[in-house]
Amino acid sequence: MFDTLADHRTWLLLCGVLGGWLLILLTNPARTGLRDGWRALRRYPSLWLTLGLLGFCYELFNLGVRVYFHFALPPSQRPEFVWVREAWRDPDLRLGGSPESIWWLPHADLLGCLRAAVLPALENLAGLFNNAVPTFPVAAVAALLLLANWDGHHVVLFHALRKRFGAWGWIVHFGIVLCALAALAKPLLYAAPPLLQLSDDAFGAWFQWSPVVEWLSFLFEYLFGVFVQLYLILLAYVWVRGLNFTHQHLVDFSLRRGSFVLKWAAIVMLLSSLFVNLPLLLKNFAPFAAHLPQDAVAIDRYQNRAHLGLALFLLLTATLQITLTFHSESWRKALRDHARFLVGSMGPFVWFLIIAALHLFALHALNLVIAGGVGEGTALWVAWKLVFPWLAGLVTGWLLAGWVCVFHQCETSRLHTHERIRF
Repeated sequence: MFDTLADHRTWLLLCGVLGGWLLILLTNPARTGLRDGWRALRRYPSLWLTLGLLGFCYELFNLGVRVYFHFALPPSQRPEFVWVREAWRDPDLRLGGSPESIWWLPHADLLGCLRAAVLPALENLAGLFNNAVPTFPVAAVAALLLLANWDGHHVVLFHALRKRFGAWGWIVHFGIVLCALAALAKPLLYAAPPLLQLSDDAFGAWFQWSPVVEWLSFLFEYLFGVFVQLYLILLAYVWVRGLNFTHQHLVDFSLRRGSFVLKWAAIVMLLSSLFVNLPLLLKNFAPFAAHLPQDAVAIDRYQNRAHLGLALFLLLTATLQITLTFHSESWRKALRDHARFLVGSMGPFVWFLIIAALHLFALHALNLVIAGGVGEGTALWVAWKLVFPWLAGLVTGWLLAGWVCVFHQCETSRLHTHERIRF
């Protein structure tokens, strides 16, 4: 029995949402690809475990930084950690009666969480076609392994760059090595000032130039994320085609295919550097400081707009990465193929976008609602921060594998017009 009419309406609303979700999921034109994506996920769990591990390491590092600042900063500035809120000891307030309850999320905060979930969901949706998850700090380990030529992968990458770009391959290779060194140095930026006890002048130089290192590190993190995405795309494609492989050979093959995606990745990196990273770099230098926002609110507003514009650009060019991965062609030809793909397969593609957007919005809304409801810094908040990346990896891995299956099914009518990848 329902205690109140409001409870009754709430349950009816939840049942309606669940029924509508099942109806859309089971009747849309992209349902076969999404179903096959789930089957590929079950066959190769690394499709989602890889994404979950990257997200988990990212959140674990952020929590480690928070713990470090908790002990390093003065009491008035340090982030707080508490086991439970004050009302945990009061049975009348424990679950929802006050801001100190174990769960407290007023209606206005709930609406704020729903609005705040739109941008990360849109970025995650665009990431399905470019770079799905943040790779820091795992990228620092990847940089070390690359520079150490682990399993000969550095040599494979160098030969692929030489074969693809000729003499320019040396310059591209040097740039990747430089960014890898910056990725190794980036984790140290957080601890350098207090550990080294820098003077005022040295701290000012560190404050000015550390964003440059962070930007170079970001470029390597992005390239590493693209490589991981290529590996997962090819892993899903292996399942679609029923091919035999070893993981080491698939890693090398992903590096070789990455040389074809690199020009398109360079365009994305250029746009991101100009509109996202460059303002953060220049605002620390006197000649540009007067022309760029300095307060945190204005910077966040600008960054949100820049991220939104970049996400929309990636959505408008959604098939370029997967086309370059599957076919040996230039990004300009891939752009023409993208236009032909949209003309011939608009229905399944749009429906895939709708399904993916709904799931990713629900995922990020759930994250913000739970994080806000249990309260920042509580033990439940810490536990949720470490659990959520695995849930996000599962949903993102399923959608990524589903995208590979949808793209493959839409392409089958024009296979003869392309040079297929060969294993």
